[in-house]
Amino acid sequence: MRIDWLSAFRAVMQTGTATGAAGVMLRTQPQISRMISELERELDLKLFQREGRRLIPTPEALEFHQLIEPILNSLDGMRNAAQAIKEKRGKRIVVSAEPFQLHSLIPAAIQDMARDADFDCALDICIRAIGLWTTRDNVDLAVVALPFTQTDLRQIVFAEAQLVAVLPKSHPLTARRNVKLQDIAAERFIALRPTTLLRAQIDMAVARVGFVLSPRIETTSGATACELAARGLGVTVADPVLAASFRGKGIEVRPLAADLRLTYGFLVPGKIADRHPVHRLMQTIARTAARLGGKFVSLEPEWKKIVEGRL
Repeated sequence: MRIDWLSAFRAVMQTGTATGAAGVMLRTQPQISRMISELERELDLKLFQREGRRLIPTPEALEFHQLIEPILNSLDGMRNAAQAIKEKRGKRIVVSAEPFQLHSLIPAAIQDMARDADFDCALDICIRAIGLWTTRDNVDLAVVALPFTQTDLRQIVFAEAQLVAVLPKSHPLTARRNVKLQDIAAERFIALRPTTLLRAQIDMAVARVGFVLSPRIETTSGATACELAARGLGVTVADPVLAASFRGKGIEVRPLAADLRLTYGFLVPGKIADRHPVHRLMQTIARTAARLGGKFVSLEPEWKKIVEGRL
């Protein structure tokens, strides 16, 4: 199996057409089509259905894409490392993060780090269902919600976040200082999908107080849930840093009268030197989480020991 076949496949997944992929790869459209055909023959899988000029990925293509994306990212990292050596630059830091962290927290932290002219990074999405393994992925730092069992990287807790109620701006519950789970159970609820860590916590908490949620809308994305709430389609429960990024966009945030929390964690290959760029980035991300989350986010004492070099 050739690398250029896989690259052509990824380019089609990104652009939706063989012509678009040809522009990405600086090849001709017939060359892209041939590479996709060779890959399908090699895998014995149908990867795309044609609808006009569009190439619609099959379920098998979506699954295959999730599996090979970390491999291709690693190859990209090798090319970038070689270019950095050639240009006498420092090594590019590869950061992987879960989608809710990539929405607001990571971009804000990168903005702070970008003031350092020597800082160079690549950002990847971390898919919890696939996991993160050092044998498969060239990652210097991952930012996730813990527990995260699908990894062999070292896990470091750096903060605890109290989940919040996200309400449309004109919703009657905005008149309250705190929102109870019982209140949410009586409303149109926008839920995360049952496969998410946050949904499992919410369901258990609701069951403990003897109520059942009846979601009107489900999504895998916390950002989408907040956007739907901003459009007046219901209420949701969200990570506080993510929710804060929607302030001024049609929502109100209220504390939840329930002990629902997310644990923020770093995944790293091993011990990080105090002045290493990865260590500086970890410090920046932790500070940014505390700043954006306000009273809903508290840094962990163990993390403070790490910052002080005692762990």
